[in-house]
Amino acid sequence: MAERCKFTSYCMVTVLVIFVYSIPAGWMWRDNGFLAILGAVDVGGSGTVHLVGGCCGLVAAALLGPRTGRYDKGTQLLPLGNPTNALLGLFMLWWGWLGFSAGSTTGIVDDKWKYSSRASVTTILASSGGGLIGMLFSVYAKDGIHDVPILMNSVMGSLVAISGGCTIVRPWEALVIGMVAGFLVLISIPMIDKLHIDDPTNTFAVHGIAGAWGMLAIGLFSVKDNMRNYTRDLDGLFKGGGWKLLGIQAMSCGILFSWSILLSFILLYIVHKTFGMRMPLEEEILGPDYVDHCLKHEGNIHIIKKFKEKTRQMHRY
Repeated sequence: MAERCKFTSYCMVTVLVIFVYSIPAGWMWRDNGFLAILGAVDVGGSGTVHLVGGCCGLVAAALLGPRTGRYDKGTQLLPLGNPTNALLGLFMLWWGWLGFSAGSTTGIVDDKWKYSSRASVTTILASSGGGLIGMLFSVYAKDGIHDVPILMNSVMGSLVAISGGCTIVRPWEALVIGMVAGFLVLISIPMIDKLHIDDPTNTFAVHGIAGAWGMLAIGLFSVKDNMRNYTRDLDGLFKGGGWKLLGIQAMSCGILFSWSILLSFILLYIVHKTFGMRMPLEEEILGPDYVDHCLKHEGNIHIIKKFKEKTRQMHRY
């Protein structure tokens, strides 16, 4: 929704999507939840958090339409406004993800510390695998240039993918999961752009696609644990458990996808048709940084000067 959504509408949407998230969370994480009874597994939220959020972002981007002029010269990615700040944000999120994954065990008492420790290890290894794929992909696609957005998206996708199974996969499996996630994200981004769905932060590719892969990876790699029973007495396909867990995980992805797409469309469409989500063209050109927060920076200061000059000329006439 970035760079063309009204701030007030964005705040309203932020409140409304709580309802999109909360119901699937109950399905997955309550003992008597719908998906829990089916046998679905999602320790850290690859599906319940990220897949749902990615689908909400996809609906919002489609309803808002592309930024003005976004696809006038093709679908190539736009350069970052400030790569240094973007990388700083990535590393802050990367570091915080360790607490996010380790905290998915909801404590370290008794034998939980074993799962929490494994979650930290698998998170680091998965994100390293995703980053490695990003660097290799960048060298191939950019003729030897290590592109910052490619690296960021691949790392983020790997972090999303490992979240669901961070406590129940082995370290080398986490590396594979992260590498596959990074690759899936990077090939998904141009496909989404070809549909002219303008997703500036690649929300659906990073959270939706990687989240779905994280859910499926649980059905492939997870091993039944005898202490906390995170896998509900089921083994993954590659651990001799057959297709059952993978089938449950795939069905859960379909349910989460359908729920989040449908409900988010209804809620966002109501906001779009009543209060309006899209900024006026003049405000979009000036930029939300300036219009909503009165922030000036190198990226918009020349536009602001031109706009003020044109406004003065109009007042003269």
